[in-house]
Amino acid sequence: MNQKILLVEDNPLDINIFQQMLGHAKSDIGLILVAMNLQEALDSLEQSTPDILFLDLHLPDSDGLKTFEVIHSAYPEIPVVILTGDEDESKAIEAIRNGAQDYLMKKDITPALIARSIIYSKERKAIEKQLLHSKANNDALIENTKDSIWAVDSDFNYITINKRFCESFELLTGKRPVIGDNMRASLPGAYKDWFAEIFRRALNGEQFRVETTLNFTDTRHDIELSVNPIRSNNQQINGVSFFARNIDQRKRDEKRIRKSEHAYRLLLETINEGVMFVDNDGLVQFANRKFIETTGFEETELTGKRFGDLLDKNDPFHGKNIVGELLNDMNPVEIHFKSKSGDVVWFKVKGTPLLDDTGQIGGTLLTHTEITAQKQAEATIRKREQDYENLLETMNEGLLYIHRSGLVKFANKRFLEITGFTLEDLTGKKVPYQLFPETLLELIYEESGTAKSETNAACQYEIQIHTRNSQRKWCMINCSVTRDETGVLTGILVTYSDITDRKSTEEKLQLAQRELNTFIYKSSHDLKGPLSSILGLIQLLEKENEGNSATPCVNMIRHSAEKLDRMLNELLNVVRIKREKIYPEQINFKTELDFVLNAFESTSGFGSICKKINVDTHKELRTDKKLLSSVLHNLIDNAIRYRKNCEDDFIQVHIHDFMHGVKIEITDNGVGFDEKTRGNIFMMFNKGNNNSNGNGLGLYVVKNAIDRLGGYIEVFADSGSFTRFTVFLPDLFSTDQWAEKQEVFN
Repeated sequence: MNQKILLVEDNPLDINIFQQMLGHAKSDIGLILVAMNLQEALDSLEQSTPDILFLDLHLPDSDGLKTFEVIHSAYPEIPVVILTGDEDESKAIEAIRNGAQDYLMKKDITPALIARSIIYSKERKAIEKQLLHSKANNDALIENTKDSIWAVDSDFNYITINKRFCESFELLTGKRPVIGDNMRASLPGAYKDWFAEIFRRALNGEQFRVETTLNFTDTRHDIELSVNPIRSNNQQINGVSFFARNIDQRKRDEKRIRKSEHAYRLLLETINEGVMFVDNDGLVQFANRKFIETTGFEETELTGKRFGDLLDKNDPFHGKNIVGELLNDMNPVEIHFKSKSGDVVWFKVKGTPLLDDTGQIGGTLLTHTEITAQKQAEATIRKREQDYENLLETMNEGLLYIHRSGLVKFANKRFLEITGFTLEDLTGKKVPYQLFPETLLELIYEESGTAKSETNAACQYEIQIHTRNSQRKWCMINCSVTRDETGVLTGILVTYSDITDRKSTEEKLQLAQRELNTFIYKSSHDLKGPLSSILGLIQLLEKENEGNSATPCVNMIRHSAEKLDRMLNELLNVVRIKREKIYPEQINFKTELDFVLNAFESTSGFGSICKKINVDTHKELRTDKKLLSSVLHNLIDNAIRYRKNCEDDFIQVHIHDFMHGVKIEITDNGVGFDEKTRGNIFMMFNKGNNNSNGNGLGLYVVKNAIDRLGGYIEVFADSGSFTRFTVFLPDLFSTDQWAEKQEVFN
């Protein structure tokens, strides 16, 4: 197969020489591309990937190792050969340590050398890829094991070393190994030949295990060394891996076993783990009491049976030589039996070879640690995780998790359906502003605090989002902050409900409501003029006909006109409450209440009512003064209007702090109303008493004003006994804060 080569060189003479050399090289060279600076090289690599890249470190737009680092970091999968002069050989060697495959001295370049470098570099890159793939899967195991693990290439240079090996090798030789160093060069003379023979056997394809004794600085250790050849994708051997385990304890155990088999058997009978002894043919020779109790079998039912045949038929090791697997792997294996009663019993099994008197392996001791409860718990956890995942994917609401950094960590299927985005669009990236405004994000974090806390703030907003195809949608979002086990804030969990249809309906209703309010306002306003004229004419008529028999009729006309005037004023007040903006300001409740009460001084019957006033609030509550005055005026007017006209008539007003606001309680001992009337008390034109001369708008105005102020009102009453209105008003912050928060909500 023809190979494509990219030459990065700025010297035309060197380019010409190199191309001629390539032409005579015994290698399948197809296309030769040339780049005369780093940028041209990067542009070429972006267009196509060569099989190998020859690189001069000194270019017009880049110099030294930085040239290699830029290319290697962007395209680490491409084999790179460094072209260098005498003065730069050290830089070339450093480049190899950083990932280059080879280097060539320009003055020594020959066709054969180029061909060899191409083959060597590609082969070394292939080894590197293979080892990187293996390394990604095994790094954690290699670094955390108590055993020494290392690997060398075909030149005996280190390509993998773990922490345990570094420590042991340093104790053995006084030198700490480094990736790229040559192992043979670091070995003491006593070990050079021994390791050379081990290395030779492995390069010839042998896979084997040997035991030896190593002399460390101040002690000797027995070591079991597992040796395995490393093969490339085409099965060529290009390195050797080593696995060394300290077997001092095992050697001591084996010695003790050889000395006292009977004592060891007694030990096996008393330990709290299941133990089996199988011979070299895999046949069970012994099972201890714990194993028999766990599985329910008798020892006679197990002895002479092949161990692999005893496993459950669904076990992957059923019928296989699991003993060989255990001895080769040296790691515990999970298996499951079917007990005599038919129950599944899980074990973690570890195999230890037992030596006979001649030092040969005479069988294997299998230690069984029962993990049935653990496996059942794992199955339960997996099921819960699957159920949880299914729940997230099938829920009607979209779900989005935003990390504290602002990056999206998770989005469920429904969220993707609502927004039109894909997981690739979102995961690991900043949350798009059109899906979650940054101002809202910061507001939630500010209200929740970033310090440690045991509480999680939860809040709800209606926001307008823009989908991936720029479609506008309204969503109801519920936000909850998440914290780690120490209480530190980690992110926000947001649920999205598509309320676009509902918002459309609401907007239509709001439009209709605005039109109705406008109609009421204009109609009431237009009627006020003629009505004022009528009232004025009635006054003139009363003066002209004073003492005349027609006066009672005129009085009736005047009362009706005044009643209509009050109703129009109330209707205008209703519309104003709904339409006018809210202007929060700090309230002095004592002053406001006195102002309202003074307005009733000329009202008939007010002077005879006992007033019980208790203002006990210390908060600097901020709310709309006009709406508050309207609430107090209408509730007190209602108490006056429905009094019993007896000597013990009273009105009690109690204002006190409550949670993050103020509670107002207004109680009277008037005529009250029954439970049936209570449900409609705040409806427009509803009268709490059939004998009332009111227009049924006062409590409707109160309810609308309190709603605008973000509070609530409750009423308790007993017909003929008492009425109590309880109002809660929250603090609306300062005017600036209120406007800022309203802007975020909108």
